[in-house]
Amino acid sequence: MKTPIYALALAAMLGGPAMAGDSPRSDAPHDTMRADTDGDGRVSRAEAEAAGSKKSTEWFDKLDTNKDGYVTQDEISHARATRRADMQARFDERFQEADANQDGQLSLDEVQAKMPRLADRFTTLDKDKNGMLSKDELASGGPGHHRRPEPQS
Repeated sequence: MKTPIYALALAAMLGGPAMAGDSPRSDAPHDTMRADTDGDGRVSRAEAEAAGSKKSTEWFDKLDTNKDGYVTQDEISHARATRRADMQARFDERFQEADANQDGQLSLDEVQAKMPRLADRFTTLDKDKNGMLSKDELASGGPGHHRRPEPQS
């Protein structure tokens, strides 16, 4: 039996951060690729529980926004869109806080003051070598840096 794409998406959501503010959990279920075991195109609470640990239930509750006892592709898509928007807002907020002179770019001094963990990578992140970091340069970040979500259309 072929696994529906949204069952795979649920697996990704169950196995990693599903909603903004949640951190990844090492005890999240790892083998949820077959969560939709009856092939009905949705994942029931029982299927989610069978796919993993007690944490599966917590993730399931967050994803089942209409509380009908099933997680559907629409609910997964909504959770992703919400998470993406929240991540974008946090990125924009942190950049704004760090940009002390409000010029739309971050100098090394601003990075050292508000984003000290990035300071040692400043030169690498400064792709155009102008001594400033733009939002785009930070977003493309390189290895070990979380990419900001792509703007939604």
